[in-house]
Amino acid sequence: PKLFILHILTATARHLILWILKHLFLETDTMAKLKKLKKLIPGKDKNKKKVKASEEASPLIANSTESQSSTSLMANSTKSKSSASSPRFEMENDKEREEKKKQRDERRKQRDQRLADSNTTKESSSKTKKKKPKPKLTQEEQDAKDAKLGCCHYFQEVLVKIVHVIDAAIGLTFLIYGCLINAEFANPAMDAVITTIAFGSTMLFTSIMGVIGFYSRMCSRCGLVLSGYTSPVIALFYLVFIVLLLASPETVFGYLDENKDVMYLNDAEILLLKQLVPFFCIVLASLAAIEIIRFIVLRDIRATLLRFDAANKRIHNSLVSSKKSSHRSSSKRSSKRSNSSRSSLTEPLMGDEEEGKVSGDDDY
Repeated sequence: PKLFILHILTATARHLILWILKHLFLETDTMAKLKKLKKLIPGKDKNKKKVKASEEASPLIANSTESQSSTSLMANSTKSKSSASSPRFEMENDKEREEKKKQRDERRKQRDQRLADSNTTKESSSKTKKKKPKPKLTQEEQDAKDAKLGCCHYFQEVLVKIVHVIDAAIGLTFLIYGCLINAEFANPAMDAVITTIAFGSTMLFTSIMGVIGFYSRMCSRCGLVLSGYTSPVIALFYLVFIVLLLASPETVFGYLDENKDVMYLNDAEILLLKQLVPFFCIVLASLAAIEIIRFIVLRDIRATLLRFDAANKRIHNSLVSSKKSSHRSSSKRSSKRSNSSRSSLTEPLMGDEEEGKVSGDDDY
């Protein structure tokens, strides 16, 4: 059995060696034939013609696809090696690289230029959007500016004063009407008396405080504050009365029918009032809007008047202090002049005294 195993091993080794040698010789033959075909056949489709030539030359290469792929790869590698080793190819590669570098540099320059242009446009837009900071004024310049009231301020004052006059007229009419109802009749309509007197007194109070706030600087113009903050209350009263007229007009006009003898009304006047309900609603809504506008405008007017008062006070104090300083400087100058005149008068007297002393010593 040992001899049999050795015989099998030697046979297999012999077959392997023969197979390897056969493939080596075949590859060398195919390489030589492919080189010949390269020289003979020009054009782009060289690989296809090489494969056909190799198939016609040797049937073994046609049967084995693996050997064809290996031979084509080896041919391409040898071609690339030969082309890479040629100096012309190297020169062409260097030129291509230089051209690519130039193109890249141009692209970079264009990109940098675009970025710079975009940055400049952004900066210019941001500068235009940003407001330039106003230069800070000195205290004297600010006082001179605040001490002058513009045309808009005077126009606002005129409008608010007109509204105060209207409020005073409405307040007086309601107050007089409520007082008449209460005084003339033994059993007056107390609800109407209370509402008319309260509403009339508030309207008269707001108008009086507004006038006081305009014409006196007392307590930082507190009259304007009181007049401004009572206007929302009046506007709320108007809105509540509009809601009552629109929601339940029967209750309002029923109360008027019951107390028409006490409230100086008759059936024709009550009917006229019923017909004029939309007109009354429009008038009351406009009066409520006027009161809200008066509240907003009075706040601005008070702020400007407070600045005006403070600026005038500072200007007055600066003028007084400058007058005092000028008076002091003039008094100092006059005192210096008097001292200089006294010294000029006393100097000869002092000289005479010294001469008398010297003469007395000589006599002694």
